[in-house]
Amino acid sequence: MKKFLGIDIGGGSIKATLTDREGQILEESKLQTNPNWENHEFLENLVSLISSFLSHSISGIGIGSPGPIDIERGIIHYSANLVNLKDVHLVSYLQERFSLPVFLNNDANCAALGEYYFGAGQGVENLLVFTLGTGLGAGWVWKGELFNGYMGNGMELGHTTVVMDGALCGCGKRGCAESYFSARGLLNRYEEKSGVHLDSAYSFFELVRKKEPLAVSILEFGVRVFAECIRNVVHTINPEKIILLGGLTASYDLFEEKLKTRLQEIIFSVLYTRLKIELGGKVAGSLGAASLAF
Repeated sequence: MKKFLGIDIGGGSIKATLTDREGQILEESKLQTNPNWENHEFLENLVSLISSFLSHSISGIGIGSPGPIDIERGIIHYSANLVNLKDVHLVSYLQERFSLPVFLNNDANCAALGEYYFGAGQGVENLLVFTLGTGLGAGWVWKGELFNGYMGNGMELGHTTVVMDGALCGCGKRGCAESYFSARGLLNRYEEKSGVHLDSAYSFFELVRKKEPLAVSILEFGVRVFAECIRNVVHTINPEKIILLGGLTASYDLFEEKLKTRLQEIIFSVLYTRLKIELGGKVAGSLGAASLAF
């Protein structure tokens, strides 16, 4: 049985999963990230994580990372969540260190692959996946093939402009959908308007559950922004199914109805009536990353 290691580089942690081609999870581990890591600190910690799996015979390593990246040369150019990373030559470094095939792709693309192979996207010809976490990512699988764009930076839907001259995003631009509908976006908008720093998206959604007016209004506007983001891509690629993943989906009950109502209002009816929107099958992004090495 061949074993593959998948690594998901998130804003709060790096998760690693050892799996086979059938998606059976053999071992898992994770480490917390430091948003201020420099290149060498990031690489040292990643090497340490991978080394903890070396008691197994590993056939390949797949890595999912936020963009922008260069999948042809295996480079993470920079990250909105790990702000001090700059042109990390990740694939060549790890290949030299471990003498294994290493593959890099966008983390949301890996999440889409994971759902396509092992989750709620199995058998779906035209599949769109959104990752609702620290940021807002997306991946598109069309007839079994992942759409990468040029050098792996396609489908950055979280960084499409929805609010002209809007809030500053972690990417350095203004008005991105991620600035309004993501963990960081919701927390930043709340602090901006209240002066109060919340420590987590959970704290924000607890305020929504208590019907705190400011939190409710920020979420409602964030949902409208996300709906516009979805509308734009639905009218572009006409997906059969949209799967929502990530930490924000734990509070899906607080925005599902408003999101679907708004989408029904703004998407062409012939497209909306055919479109399925559902939560993912809790397939780890690291599992999708492992499938890069199949």
